[in-house]
Amino acid sequence: MPEPAPTMRPVVVVDHRVGVGATTVAVACGWLLATRQSAVVPFTLGLTPVVIAWYVAGALLILCWSAGQRIAPPHRATALLVMGTMLSTLVSCAALMLRGPAAEWSGQSLTQVSREACLLAAAIFVLIVVRTPAALTRVVQGLVIGASVSAVLALGQVLTGFDAAQHLVLPGLVQHGDDGSPVDLLRAGALRPQGSAAHPLELSAILTVCFPLALGLALAQRARGLPHAVWAVLATVIGLGAVATISRSAVVGVAAALVVMAWRWPVRRVVLGGVGAVGAVAVAVIGGVPIATRLAGVVLNGSEDGSLGSRSSGLSYALGILPEHWLFGQGAGTYDVARQPVLDNHYLTRLVETGLFGLGCLLLMLAGAWLICVRASRRAVTSADAGTFELVNGVLGALSAVIVIALILDIGGFAQISNLLYVLVALAGASAVATSPSDGALHD
Repeated sequence: MPEPAPTMRPVVVVDHRVGVGATTVAVACGWLLATRQSAVVPFTLGLTPVVIAWYVAGALLILCWSAGQRIAPPHRATALLVMGTMLSTLVSCAALMLRGPAAEWSGQSLTQVSREACLLAAAIFVLIVVRTPAALTRVVQGLVIGASVSAVLALGQVLTGFDAAQHLVLPGLVQHGDDGSPVDLLRAGALRPQGSAAHPLELSAILTVCFPLALGLALAQRARGLPHAVWAVLATVIGLGAVATISRSAVVGVAAALVVMAWRWPVRRVVLGGVGAVGAVAVAVIGGVPIATRLAGVVLNGSEDGSLGSRSSGLSYALGILPEHWLFGQGAGTYDVARQPVLDNHYLTRLVETGLFGLGCLLLMLAGAWLICVRASRRAVTSADAGTFELVNGVLGALSAVIVIALILDIGGFAQISNLLYVLVALAGASAVATSPSDGALHD
């Protein structure tokens, strides 16, 4: 009898290409997180090097398109989600102009439009140049290195009291808006560090979001058989930096990220990792480690800075003024904390400024990007590159963390985390392209 023909398995080729565009994005993201965004380029009306880089990237894309050059199509669904959020900002600004706004509100709204145009350019550029697992790895490496620098500066500030971040400025740049001095914000009897961020709350958000990226990167390099100890150390440094901010958002954000990431982890890793993490926390608290005990006290008993109470009153205020401009809001970028209460909630601020239409577009962008990343993670499980799943899973964890953090932080008020939000949304679309067997033809 003839022998049965052997079963043929599809041959999957892993693409290791990393273009100049992905490297440029990695450098821009690293610089974004490693330096304070109060240092601006002279004679640019207050633009930072990173903002200029995003504008230049957008201009190059327009020039290439107008010249008829071939450009790789971005992930369609992600691009539409980001453009929908930009559209809601434009509509809100237009509605404000039709009502005849005060001069200062008009300028604030136009400034917000220009900021979101920059973020849109950044997202589209990332979607176009990040199309392979190797390119995705390069961008995540840039983010992790930048966050690690900020974490080291923050830990140094905790240990020595010296704020080195204010001196980390390229020659030729000038301080804009503030002098780069540390923010005096006490919690649980300790001064919280701000690292390279504008505020300890922003630092907490940045490090919390970048921790799952660093963890996913270390696991990805390990799965590929590449050196991963350095990335594991950087993940630890980022985690310690997040804890040093004594912020509830760090605990909640990391917990949300780990829950989502662990959904597809091996059971052995989940059990050992969970037992190890709980044991380390217990030892630190019982041993009286100051940072651990302060964070535990804040999480369990609250703090004396009135942050929880302000969020409750902010919700009442936002719902109270919503009927005045319920559809398009009072105007994009017009929320004034000098005359209106601090909301500490990105979704509420978006609701007040752009109405139900703007909030709906924001929620659709975040939920859509999350689902796109979930599908990419599912496809990556069967990838020939064992590390692709771990990397995409890290992006999914980071996106989950920032979605949760937006409930307790006004992301739009900070330059670093608002940029990072759009980069993560774009990386979700890039993950879909990188895990697609048809080299970017798949559009979720």
